[in-house]
This record gives sequence, C-alpha cells and structure tokens, in this order.
Amino acid sequence: MLQDIRYNMEKQKGMTDLQLRLSQMEEKAEKLRKMGLLFFCLLLFDIASMGAGKYLPLGWFSFRILLTILVLCCGIPLVFIRFRSLIRKPPSLLFLALLVYLGMEALRGLLLDNSRAVLLSDVKGFAWLGLIPLLQVLIKDRSDLRRAVNFGLAGASFQAAVCVLFNILFAGLIPRSLPSFVEWIWKIQWGTILQVEYNAVRIFCRSSMYLVVACVILWGRLMRSEKLSLKYALLFLLNFFALFYTYTRSMYLTLLAGLLLAFVYTCLKYPLKRVLLRSLILAGVFLILSVFSDIVLRQGSFQYAVARCFHRDLQQMLHLPATWDVQAPVDMEEITENTNNTRALTLEAFRQGIGASPLIGHGLGAVNAYRQDIDEYFYHDMLLRCGGIGLLLYLAPAGWVFLLIWKRRDTLKGDREIVFYGIALICFLIATYYNPWMNAAIGISWYAVCIRGASLLQETENE
Repeated sequence: MLQDIRYNMEKQKGMTDLQLRLSQMEEKAEKLRKMGLLFFCLLLFDIASMGAGKYLPLGWFSFRILLTILVLCCGIPLVFIRFRSLIRKPPSLLFLALLVYLGMEALRGLLLDNSRAVLLSDVKGFAWLGLIPLLQVLIKDRSDLRRAVNFGLAGASFQAAVCVLFNILFAGLIPRSLPSFVEWIWKIQWGTILQVEYNAVRIFCRSSMYLVVACVILWGRLMRSEKLSLKYALLFLLNFFALFYTYTRSMYLTLLAGLLLAFVYTCLKYPLKRVLLRSLILAGVFLILSVFSDIVLRQGSFQYAVARCFHRDLQQMLHLPATWDVQAPVDMEEITENTNNTRALTLEAFRQGIGASPLIGHGLGAVNAYRQDIDEYFYHDMLLRCGGIGLLLYLAPAGWVFLLIWKRRDTLKGDREIVFYGIALICFLIATYYNPWMNAAIGISWYAVCIRGASLLQETENE
C-alpha cells in the first residue's frame, strides 16, 4: 500500500516536472516568435521603403541581409517545433509542391547548361518563398498581421515622402544639382529620377508597388472609419502623389485597377454617401494641389502624364497657360517610341522560346534571346524557364487566397481588411506582368503576408 502511494506521488511529481519543462519551452518559443515578428516587421519596412536599393551603400552588406538572417534564426526553429501541424495546412502543401518543382527546374537548368549567372539570380529570388512557412509560425493572430502590414505602410509612406521631396527639390529649387544626383541614385540602385519633357521630374523607385499597396489599404481604412480620419487621408494623398510622379504606365494601370476594386467593395460594404463624399474630397484636394505645384514648380505634370499614357499633347487640346520653360516642341512619338519598340522585340523573343517547350520550360537560367541580361516580364520569364506547370504552381497559393476570401465574404465583419490585402495582391499580379517583382523580395514578401492572412481566416473558421 505504501509502495503504491509512493509510486503515485513520484509519478505525479514527474508529470509536474514534465509540464513545467513544456511550459518553459513554450515561453521560450513565444519569445523567439515575438523577436522574429519584430525582425520581419523591420524587414518589410526596409523592402517597402527602398525596394532593391539601399540608401546607405555598404558594399555587399545591407540591413536587409542582417534582418533576413535574424528572421531565419528565429523562424526556422519554430518551423521544426510546429512541423506536424504546419505540414497539414494548404499553404505548406502548395509551397512544398512548388519547391520540389523549382528544384527540378534548377537541375534541368544545370544539365542544359543555361546561364549560370541568371540561374543563380533565379535561385536567390525564389529563395524568398521561404517567407511563406516562416510567417505561418511568426504571425500568430490578426493583431500580429496588422502590425506587420503597418510597418509595410510606414515604409511605403517614407518612400513616398522622399519621392515628393525629390520632386520639389529638383523641379523647383535646385534643378542644376539633378545630374550628379541621378548618378548617385543609379549607383545605389534605388530607382530612376530624371528630368523629362514639360520640365517634369520623373521618379520611379524599385519598390513603387508598395505605394499602390498603401493607397489601397489606406483607402479601405479611410472609408471604414466613422469620422473622416485626417491621418489616413494625408497618407493616402502622399502615396498617391508619389505614384503620380513616377509617370509610369504600368503603375497608373495598377493603381486604377486597385482603387476601382477598392471603391466598388467599399460602396457595397459601407454607407454609399460616405464613400462618394470622401472620394470627391480626395479627388478635389489632389487636383488643387497638383495644379498649385505645377504653377509653383513650373512643370507640366499632367501634360507629361497624358503624353506618356495616351500619346496626346494636352497643351494643344486645352490651350493651358504654360508655366514652364519649353526649350523645343515636345515630340509625342519620341516619348514612348523607344519603350514600345523594345517591349515588342522582347515579347517576340519570349514567344519563340516559350513555344519550344510550353509545359515544363527550359529550366532555371534560360534567357530571352533579345534581352539576355534583363528580366522584365515575370509571367513570360516563368513560362520560359518553368513552363505552364511551374506558373500554375506559383499562382496556386494566390488562387487559394482569393477563393478563401470569396467564400468568407459575407461573414468577414472584423476581418474585412483582408479583402484590401487581397486587392493589393491582385495589383502586384497585374504590375508584375511588366516587372520582375514576384520572384524577388519585393513581391514575395507581400505574397507571404496575404497567404498568412488567408490561413488565419481558415483557422478562425475551424474554431
């Protein structure tokens, strides 16, 4: 009898010790998760604020490399700890299928003796897909997701403030300093800034897509709030102005598509009078400020935007008073001719390569015969290197995200912001037709955020 009592006491003590150890392990894992989430938030700020460049040239080293290493150090142990539950989730299964296929295409690229430099670039770009499983363990709930998104919006708004400041400086205050500044901008790979027709200053940052993301999400928050939020209105206009100064047709198209989808959704879900009134206020403020800036800075921003997009000289159509110095007549053909010709030749070379192997492609490292050292059309690049199967596997997680949001559309309530994340992802998928963003940190980081947002919806539904 005494032996039985002693045995039960020791057993109970052993169970208590085991529970204590498990509790301590959970506490350590939670601390690791919170640290990893913070590092990812900073990483997303970095990506959204400077794209592929870096404001402080430090040779091969960058803060992004450091932050990425820290995210990996925090996230990988958690992936192994929660591997059993993680592997059952649709995002993980889709990620594994894509990973296996990309590995096969990398091997084919080596066997076919494709360009080693391009193959290495492909591998480096697709390595960012590792953020998909990492965010499944680092982002625990909707508050974590919103915190990460807010860091991305902060990065985009910082970039927008820099872009607008550059426009003011080089269009109106110190135009003579522009050539040397352009040289430095190209050196750090931040993007493009140059003076163009109508004395306008064209600014294109390599992470301009996050300006679109910011506009879409800020639009949703602005329309959702009961009272007009001055903070969201100002941030929306800041990002909108920065996008306007890119004078880039793909950005204009993407922004139009995103805001149109966001406008329709907010009209359906929020009071129509509120949405229409605030939309008119934003449009009116933008027009007033843009006309004022044209007069003060002596530039024709609308004229150049219309010339880039519609091949029309607005000055001849509306007889606007010229407030800038015109050195010579503006050639409407020259503004877009070089770009259009280059794109046509690039696409023709893609069609020939894709037609030779449409299903499985030619392996990673395959190049366009016309532009061997430049990636520009993401979908064509994917079809050339991975074929139709690879492109479908890459887009499958996005399809899963959209399907899940559509299924939950009537019961979202407090989760409605996920709809605007999805619209921002659609914008990414539109703009990446012209730009290689979805095989790099810029696009994949947002892809991973949206996938985690959708999986949170599914987890809430299963509870």
